[in-house]
Amino acid sequence: MIKSLEEYYEIALKQLNFVYIPELSYPYDSTYKMFPQYGEGFLRKINWNNLFFILIADFTPKENFVRISEISQNYLEISQFETDSSSFKIKGKKLNLVERGICYYINTSKLVYAYCDVGKPARFTKILITEDYYHNFLNHEYLKDYKNHKDAFHFLSQNPNIPELNFIFQQIRDCQAKGTSQQLYFESKILEILSLITHNLEQRQYQESLSVKLDNKDLRYLKKVVNFMKKNLSSYPSIVELGKIANMSTTRFQMAFKQIYGATAYDYLREMRMNYALLLLKDSDYSIKNIAAKVGYNNAGHFAGIFKKTYGIGPKNYRNIHRIK
Repeated sequence: MIKSLEEYYEIALKQLNFVYIPELSYPYDSTYKMFPQYGEGFLRKINWNNLFFILIADFTPKENFVRISEISQNYLEISQFETDSSSFKIKGKKLNLVERGICYYINTSKLVYAYCDVGKPARFTKILITEDYYHNFLNHEYLKDYKNHKDAFHFLSQNPNIPELNFIFQQIRDCQAKGTSQQLYFESKILEILSLITHNLEQRQYQESLSVKLDNKDLRYLKKVVNFMKKNLSSYPSIVELGKIANMSTTRFQMAFKQIYGATAYDYLREMRMNYALLLLKDSDYSIKNIAAKVGYNNAGHFAGIFKKTYGIGPKNYRNIHRIK
């Protein structure tokens, strides 16, 4: 078993056929490129005193590969995937596809297998926060009254579509700062992410004080509703239709959905639409009109207005600034 994240990445990047590029690297910020015979693309590793790490990657392998890890160091991982070419499984459990958007992981020192498909691009940004950073700094300085960080990450697993969270990851990915200013910027963004998750958790806990009683069966049905909306972003389901999927009356469904997901069903659907639009604007050649239609808006102007209200910038301007050249 490998003891630390730094030790793991020192070994793993070599095994995955990445080579260090000194002329593109800076103190705490290392850039690696894939050997041409194994693929193309890059990976950046930002290491802040071994307390938190940021990985920014965009590569396409020429063969299938699997990454096996078993790390004893405790850490929290929050990631934004812009592609869906990866999958993973934890020892003894089933294989899971990594979908586009936000995902999270709490390391429990178990054996983890991560797979990447040949010929398919892997593009992601990861933040790995060590226990030392969380408990010795964050918990001491900011979260004295906040006792269980796992509650926040459990909440995040149920509510991965927070638009502000996706936007922050794009800001991290596009940051051009170097040296001390870069470190300060990245740490401020990590604090912003943790603050955002904590705030939303507190809001959810307040809603639970006004709660309806739900059992495991109810939770499974609510998850079916979310999966239905995710697969039908361009459709306009009624509350009656969603209530039937949840096997609840419309009134109980609306109360239950907001209790579990911290937003109304329509607000949650809008968040999923905006997050998908964010990725399409950056990673595709679709027109604004086509993107609007793909995420459920027949009127491109209406879509643009909602996008700007959500992110503070119009879709055209966002594409001009952030899309991959």
